[in-house]
Amino acid sequence: DLVAFIFYAFNISRSVMGVSGLYSTVNSAAGASERLFELLETPPEIDDAADAKELPTIEGAVAFDQVSFEYEPDKPVLEDISFSVEPGETVALVGPSGAGKTTLMHLIPRFFDTASGRITIDGHDIRSIKVQSLRKQIGLVAQDIHLFSDSVKENIRYGRLDASDADIEAASIASNAHGFIMELTDGYDALIGEKGVKLSGGQRQRIAISRALLRNPRILLLDEATSSLDSESEAQVQQALERLMKDRTTFIIAHRLSTILHADRIIVLEKGCMVQFGDHDTLMKEEGLYRHYFELQFRKREAQDNNEQNTIIYTQ
Repeated sequence: DLVAFIFYAFNISRSVMGVSGLYSTVNSAAGASERLFELLETPPEIDDAADAKELPTIEGAVAFDQVSFEYEPDKPVLEDISFSVEPGETVALVGPSGAGKTTLMHLIPRFFDTASGRITIDGHDIRSIKVQSLRKQIGLVAQDIHLFSDSVKENIRYGRLDASDADIEAASIASNAHGFIMELTDGYDALIGEKGVKLSGGQRQRIAISRALLRNPRILLLDEATSSLDSESEAQVQQALERLMKDRTTFIIAHRLSTILHADRIIVLEKGCMVQFGDHDTLMKEEGLYRHYFELQFRKREAQDNNEQNTIIYTQ
C-alpha cells in the first residue's frame, strides 16, 4: 500500500505541475493570439474601390501620367513623373540613393497610392481594379528575399499555390537552381530554415527567381537582385534573370550600370524628379547624370583591372 501510495502521489504531483505549466502556456498563447488577431483585423491602407473590377490578362504596357508621391505631407519623394513603356520592354531605374527608385517601382503593384496623377496598365487605371488581380500578374525579385522555414519545394510553390511538382522542377531548372537543390540532403524536400538561413545568398536569389518564373507574370520588378552577390553567384543569377525577363515588361533597379546597357529605356532620377529618359546610346551623348555615373564606374573598373594585372605581374 505504501509503494502504491508513493507511486500514485508521484504521478499526481507530476500531472499537477504539468497542468500549471499548461495554464502558463495557454495564457502566453492567449496574449500572442490577441495581438495576432488585432493585426489581422487592421484594415489595409490600400483597398479596392467600391466599383473595382478584375484585371484581365494583360500585355504589359505601363504608363505614368504626372505621378507624384509623398510619405509625409509637404515632403515629396516623387514629383511629376511621366513616361510610357511598351509590352515586353526593359526599363532601368538609375540614380543616387534616396532618389525614389524603389518608391517608383512599388507604386506599380499598389504598395502605395499616388498623391496625384495616375498609373495605367494596358490603359486600366490601377486604382480602378482589384488589388489581388493586379498583383497576380506582377512578379517581384528583391535584394532581401522572404523565405519560410519550410522545404525548398513549398518555398517555390508560394509563387503559384496550385503548381505541380513538375512545374516547380521546370522553374528551378530555368533559374539555375535545380543543380544545387539536388545536392541538398533531401533535395526539394530539404528544410532551409527561417529566412533560408541554410542557403547562400545566390541560392536564395535563385529560389526567388524560381518562384517568380512559376508565377509567370507579365510585369517583372527587379530591385537590386544581384547587388550583394559575389561574381560567380552573380553570373548564375544573371543568366536566370535573363530567362525570366524574356518577353516580359521589366523594371530594373541596379547600381552596376554594366547590367543595364541593353535596357530599352533608362530612367534617371534625381531628388524625386525624372531628369533623363532614353536608351544607353542616347543618354551617353548627353551631358547628364547618367554619363557621369557611367564614366565614374568605368574608371573605377579600369583601375581595379589595372591593380589586378599589377598584382599578377608582381606575383609572377
